[in-house]
Amino acid sequence: MRRLSTALVLSVCFQSVVSAGSDEREDLLALLDRATELATKSGMNANFVPGMATILSGDDLLQRGARTVWESLALVPGLSLGLEMTGERQVLSRGVGHGYASGNIKIMLDGISMNSSLLATANSVLDIPIEQVERIEVIRGPGSSVHGEYAYAGVINVITRKRERQVRLQAGEDMGSGLGAIWYWDDPQRDLSLSLNLAGLESDDAGVRISEDALAALGESSLSNAPGHSNEAQRYKAAFTNLQWRDFFLDLKLIEDDYGDHFGINHFLPPADGNLATRQELVSAQAGFDPRLSETLSAKLRLEFLRQQRDRRRLYVFPASYLADEPIYMNQDYQETRHRGSADVFWRPNDEHTALFGLELSRITIEQAKWEWTNLPFEIPSTWLDTDHDRTIVGLVAQDEYRASDRLTLTATLRYDDYSDAGSMLSPRAAAVWRFDASNILKAQYARAFRPPTFYELEYAAQTDLEASEIDTFELGYILTRPRWEARATLFHSDLTDPILFAESDDEGYVNSEDVRLRGVELEYVQRLGTRWKIDANLSYVDAVRPDSDTAVPGGARWLGNLALLWRPHERWTAALQLNYIGERSRVDYESRQDLDDSTTLDLTLNYQTAAKGVSLHAGVKNLGDTRVYYPDILTSYGGVELIYPDGYPRAGRRWWVSLAYAF
Repeated sequence: MRRLSTALVLSVCFQSVVSAGSDEREDLLALLDRATELATKSGMNANFVPGMATILSGDDLLQRGARTVWESLALVPGLSLGLEMTGERQVLSRGVGHGYASGNIKIMLDGISMNSSLLATANSVLDIPIEQVERIEVIRGPGSSVHGEYAYAGVINVITRKRERQVRLQAGEDMGSGLGAIWYWDDPQRDLSLSLNLAGLESDDAGVRISEDALAALGESSLSNAPGHSNEAQRYKAAFTNLQWRDFFLDLKLIEDDYGDHFGINHFLPPADGNLATRQELVSAQAGFDPRLSETLSAKLRLEFLRQQRDRRRLYVFPASYLADEPIYMNQDYQETRHRGSADVFWRPNDEHTALFGLELSRITIEQAKWEWTNLPFEIPSTWLDTDHDRTIVGLVAQDEYRASDRLTLTATLRYDDYSDAGSMLSPRAAAVWRFDASNILKAQYARAFRPPTFYELEYAAQTDLEASEIDTFELGYILTRPRWEARATLFHSDLTDPILFAESDDEGYVNSEDVRLRGVELEYVQRLGTRWKIDANLSYVDAVRPDSDTAVPGGARWLGNLALLWRPHERWTAALQLNYIGERSRVDYESRQDLDDSTTLDLTLNYQTAAKGVSLHAGVKNLGDTRVYYPDILTSYGGVELIYPDGYPRAGRRWWVSLAYAF
């Protein structure tokens, strides 16, 4: 199948590659580097996989000014960014994903699932700097038929850099400064290689100015730290190691991601003292073996270990004189461990069929869940989560990719997951990819995905029978490729059943809320103008509503858009302008405030690159026009009073950054 995909791409590009200049040739040959295993595990060009897949190159992201994985995802059609009040990163896919202590997207790092069972989030992966990233693969919409839990509204796989040797220095205004290095060694005779990818960044960022916090709504402005700045200090350290020998590999990862308490857990502005209130540590180990069993059989065997720790240190809760004479802080410790084994067997009896049979076994245990409160005027239990709670998951998947003809490929996938604490789920998918000719591709897909309740949601559920949420999606996609440009269009309709959210009410806690309907369109266009100019644009629209109450789903924007203009005046120089548009965003529907206004930001990046080895320089200005940007805040209440930031969570204005590397 992969050979077929490559041949079709070559047939489109061959005549132009022969006559194109060096810049055009890079773009045309880049089509051959779009192979992904994210959609089917079997590997094929992204244009030919079921559904719409987006592949973001790390080098291209650097040229366009993206600084982290999280920032980069705003360039994907249908994806927007958000924040939880204490700094947890959020990614909304087609309007879905806003809420307290929850996640709806599968986030993977080099193919390893990083979503915690506590919150279903993976903040440490989203904070990885782009300098460590080779590419980011994204599937919009359901992915549970292949990837299981939390592949609900999308799947993201971050591929780290390995086959490079470089040292680098980066700095930025309120964006973190530090060092990094990548080292690679190989012995072709032994088919042996080793890579090491290191990074360390630190920022005492005082954040953005806050004029008024939730204490104003309570008539307690005199107790507030506002006007002041949010505490967005950060410290990031990571080490990624990969050892490969023939069909074996060993992958080790360590990330420590610490950050400040941002806007306060109750929307009471914390002191801008640089306190790293949240510490997230991730330790991952994966061993793999990819044997070729026969001419028709091959396998992928994996053993994984993942330990995630999420601690709080002096998290600001209440100001002095509110409940006690002194400020009230919270210290919290949490640790979970996951052991996972999987076996995927691929059977290719002929050129028409590629069958996949997979088995996965996972066990997640809670090692620690304690807290203590400083200056609290009453006693509370020292354990905030049931440490006896554990989760065992058995997953089975069967898939057949059937090449009905040279132009038509059909894919059918069925996955079954059984949870020891959340019941069982069935995730089917049926897809067709029809290649009219070398330039026109039509795709159709139906898929179902699920999202089980997290440990946190089960512990703080307002109902005793909290159910997993499911989403059913129908997609129709069209791709048109030409030697100098490519266009894509996707239509989708999704029905969300029993979505899980945190309800602020007399029975405060997590509930299965009313069903949601999504309808939308995503448009993409890439154009090469001569040998020096390139345009990369996308526009997406989604209508996310609750049909029963006829209310908008909060947090997302109906309209999202990106426009990048890249200019290469010289072989070694590139300039990039990146425009990002976010339409009006809905707030929680029982708030009295209006929707958040739309915003448009513009980033400017200048890039200098010598040959393959040597110096490279990337420098830029984020938010060149100093636009005021706000993210929707997450509603909290106390004593029946809504605790809000009047304008939402403000984001940083204009700021500079620079990244300098030497490849050897």
